[in-house]
Amino acid sequence: MAASQAVAITGAGRGIGRACALRLAARGWAVAVSDVNGEAAAAVAEEIRQGGGSAVSARLDVTDAEAARDWVDEVDRELGGLTGAVANAGIMRVQEFLDLTPAVWREVMSVNLDGTFYFVHPAAARMAARGRGSIVIIASASSRLPSFATNVYNTSKTALHGLTRVMALELGPLGVRVNAVSPGVVDTDMWELIDRKRAALLGKQPGEVLAEAVARIPLGRVETPQDVAKVVAYLLSDDSDYMTGQNISYDGGMVMP
Repeated sequence: MAASQAVAITGAGRGIGRACALRLAARGWAVAVSDVNGEAAAAVAEEIRQGGGSAVSARLDVTDAEAARDWVDEVDRELGGLTGAVANAGIMRVQEFLDLTPAVWREVMSVNLDGTFYFVHPAAARMAARGRGSIVIIASASSRLPSFATNVYNTSKTALHGLTRVMALELGPLGVRVNAVSPGVVDTDMWELIDRKRAALLGKQPGEVLAEAVARIPLGRVETPQDVAKVVAYLLSDDSDYMTGQNISYDGGMVMP
């Protein structure tokens, strides 16, 4: 990978975003790491630099459209032109549908859907101006396989599939590819939350919900953030240069479209 390649990643202070940042840096990408937790983002960037890579970091709340645009502009200049973007920032709230409030609905949608748009829109503009780029949106298997008490999250991730398709359609002629990745049961803090909260609602013990989910995966194991980073790196590379508008199920066979 040419050292001139530059990628911006949101929600990269931990989990999937961090794994993507480390894998891409190891492949020669200059990486811009952002997270609502600025200290976590800085730690990932420092880890990359300590390993000989190139990285910058920033605290970013993706629900702030102006801040997201300014950050994209800044890293585009600083890193010599973005050719990759990974929209990973997201939050989860676990509660039954009839207990949802407009405030919770808006909180999740503002991060998962609005925040993704606020980031990828300026990133796409920079890439289209130079006629080259690849954008990866982290969706979820739950958009195709709705699950109990994660309703707003499921809905937001389904909407990201629509965003992926319309972006791919309009940006393809401008040289920009857009794809989504839908992971399954990933070993992250988010799945720990799902397991704990859903178990409480169902009268089960912590660990039971996770075990039941893993039992439905043909490959028989929990997914790791590093697993997701592999397919993200592929979608950003020239090896996938004829792929756009796709939502890739990457979940051990849990969902078979």
